[in-house]
Amino acid sequence: MNKTAFLAFILALSNSMLPAQVRLHGTVINSLGKGVLMMSVEFWSDNYWQPTINASINADNTFDVTLPMATPGQYRLRMFGESTIWSDFIIPDSAMAESSLKFALDNGKMDGGPAPTVGSKANEIYFELMTASRQARQSEPLDPALKELNRRCLDIVARYRKTLLGDIALLLFEPRKEDFGKNVAIEKMTANEFAKAYALAKVPFEHENILHHNAFTKALNQYYDYFEHNEKGNNAFIDGIMARRNGNEAVDGYLFRYLLDKMLDNKSDPSLSYLLKWYTPDCPDDDPMPDYIQNLLVALKTCAPGNLAPDLNFVNLKGQVVNLGAVCAQNQLTMLLFWKSSCSHCKEFEPILLEIYKKYHPLGLEVYALSTDKNEETWRGFLQGQPTPWVNVFIPKEQRAAIGRQYPAPSTPTLMLLDKNRKVVSRVLSRGNLEDYLDGELAKRK
Repeated sequence: MNKTAFLAFILALSNSMLPAQVRLHGTVINSLGKGVLMMSVEFWSDNYWQPTINASINADNTFDVTLPMATPGQYRLRMFGESTIWSDFIIPDSAMAESSLKFALDNGKMDGGPAPTVGSKANEIYFELMTASRQARQSEPLDPALKELNRRCLDIVARYRKTLLGDIALLLFEPRKEDFGKNVAIEKMTANEFAKAYALAKVPFEHENILHHNAFTKALNQYYDYFEHNEKGNNAFIDGIMARRNGNEAVDGYLFRYLLDKMLDNKSDPSLSYLLKWYTPDCPDDDPMPDYIQNLLVALKTCAPGNLAPDLNFVNLKGQVVNLGAVCAQNQLTMLLFWKSSCSHCKEFEPILLEIYKKYHPLGLEVYALSTDKNEETWRGFLQGQPTPWVNVFIPKEQRAAIGRQYPAPSTPTLMLLDKNRKVVSRVLSRGNLEDYLDGELAKRK
């Protein structure tokens, strides 16, 4: 093959691998409600629905929009301003590629289920599969319905192996003891023991496709429910997930991020330490993590229990600089609270924290609340209307990136606990058992 022909071949190959344009069009029947004239087209990626393009709904209830770069995976059409009114569909990979998808939507039936399409083979199969999956999980008795779902899944896998559709079928498949024939060891297992060992047995961890359908996240979350939600159970869950890594860098990286978020959400500091000790990626250059994850990992290591927390100097409502170390030195324990006035969870937690403060401040607890509001005026205005008795300071915008590398506060509210020497007692406090935890820590310091 001469050089020109070779370059032409490479160009053709690369073009065939690029996501193609896909036209989305059809109708939406039934009342849309006041002001709903648009739909958001969203793509499932990295555990979230990512907006891609908006579709205007015309006066005759039709819509027509083109996805310029249609990556294969799960998409949804969601009514503007409505979090629960949506239907999903798939853009299939090259094995079943389609340049146009026609929909026949009913606004009254857009309840998170599959979208009905016209003339799309892949989406007709997907519609039947997802409908069967929903029905199986709502059926009584459950057993026959799951058998039928599994039969359908295996049939799709046999016909569409190593495609997006086949991988989705594997995600929905639920292993059963009967699948393993006469196996004495398996027969002796309790239902929970079997689920821990085999619930994820069919998941194709080697295929990146699974990152682009929310059934993968649902499978991981369901797997977590088979473990006790304590340090021992969390660590076993972490091991169970990480043991299934299969060499796909994108999937392996996602699994680590998923577990990191899970342990942070659950405020499980010991299990967070376990994850970081045994499973932090060794080669960030070869297996890059997003910047926010890299910064979070640095902050988590910086604020590991027993470490000296970075000192802080921020301005309070009176314009005075309040040094964190000085606050810690004057109290047995200092609770850091990262918050913002627009955060609904912060507002829900404030009256609870106020009662805790009244009870524990006389016993040696102080709160050092750091605002992450967009601007200082918003912060000042909020506290002038709703004053609180603890230390309140504002983090200037230009310092937030640096603080994000020092303190693990990926969301609000985030609570941490320091001792009188500014050493970290806990980098993730759970609001659920806060009083019991404070009782124990203060008792140690009597």
